[in-house]
Amino acid sequence: MKIPPALSRIVPGGFEVTPPVITLLCSNIITIVLAVAGNWDAATVLFIYWAQSIIIGIFTVISLIRADTAALTADISQSAEGNVSVGMMNRYFARYYKYFIAGFFTFHYGLFHVVYYEFIVDSGFFGVVDFSSPEVWASCGLFFVNHLYSSLYYRHDERKGGGYIAEEFTYPYSRIFPMHLTIIFGAIIVSVLSAAGIESTLPVVVLFLVLKVYADLMMHIKKHAGKSPPGIPEA
Repeated sequence: MKIPPALSRIVPGGFEVTPPVITLLCSNIITIVLAVAGNWDAATVLFIYWAQSIIIGIFTVISLIRADTAALTADISQSAEGNVSVGMMNRYFARYYKYFIAGFFTFHYGLFHVVYYEFIVDSGFFGVVDFSSPEVWASCGLFFVNHLYSSLYYRHDERKGGGYIAEEFTYPYSRIFPMHLTIIFGAIIVSVLSAAGIESTLPVVVLFLVLKVYADLMMHIKKHAGKSPPGIPEA
């Protein structure tokens, strides 16, 4: 289903509403409803989306490992046509290159999230995360199911070479940008409100939810732009 013309000014043109987009929106909307109904602190909301970011990282590692070794070898071997020994070396290199990239991504991306966890949970600056709440873990579960479904839905388009690995490696960092902005500007907002005698993290929650939902949609559109649904060949 094509988006209405009015929305095409906000999101890239030609984008179609697919089942993964619908489940992504539903996951966000349900989380927002639970956050408002439960009067969650900003820390709880940030933690749920921190968990979503970890889930994205897990599926990214899987995608990197599943990259097409043959296609990657072809990319590497373009400058070594006709050289059999170099071609064999390239095949060997390509086989382990994707595992090295997946390992490096795990370390680098994981390090970011250790720091984010310190700010969100351990600092107590944005409130207290209620880890005993089933609604919190239900929200995390919703995002896991959404990303699992999206991964399966687009799996026929994922086995690619070097360009695909580069895109997969950088894509998750764009998804954590709203969390980064919220931590920076949210800390400023909380400090200003606290100085004015207002002990509330609601403005931070609103800021983050707006940024997060928009970023979720934009990054999903960017990643899957031009891909065809299962069983339907691209034009």
